[in-house]
Amino acid sequence: MAVDTTLNPEPIDPAAMVSELRPALVRFFRRRCGNNIEAEDLAQDALLKSLDRTWSTSAQARGYVFRTAVNLWHDRRRKQLTRSGADVGWDEKIVGEVSEDITPERVLLGEEVLRRVNAALLELNERTRDVFLLNRLENLTYADIAKTHQISVSAVEKHMIKALKAIERQINDV
Repeated sequence: MAVDTTLNPEPIDPAAMVSELRPALVRFFRRRCGNNIEAEDLAQDALLKSLDRTWSTSAQARGYVFRTAVNLWHDRRRKQLTRSGADVGWDEKIVGEVSEDITPERVLLGEEVLRRVNAALLELNERTRDVFLLNRLENLTYADIAKTHQISVSAVEKHMIKALKAIERQINDV
């Protein structure tokens, strides 16, 4: 007789979760900061922030851990920008060259395209949007995304196609 675990799922072993997700988290942070030691520290912080939670499924745990990692990275970048004092030099020659190519019409068209892409992403279901953003913004491979969401690579491809078609429809809709 098969036991139904949907009502009482197996508890998630924190040690197993840490050993499974830690290498992916380190790679995630290493791609962003380029520093192995800092990537290790950030991965450790993300795991520590996630361990005080309880989840009903391992997919939920993975999603939470990676969402925590993304938030941790964004917080770190914001802190760096506000604390650094932003010592930026001004070079009139560079500004002149750049501003000659960027007309106000081009800026407005770019803003309109971004607005439409954002609208298309908001219309997608959460998983399709997550798959698209993980691939395009976080540069994760289809295989990594499939493993994170516990779906097949083919399912990731289908989510990407769905997202790209929605964006294309929204951009071409006049």
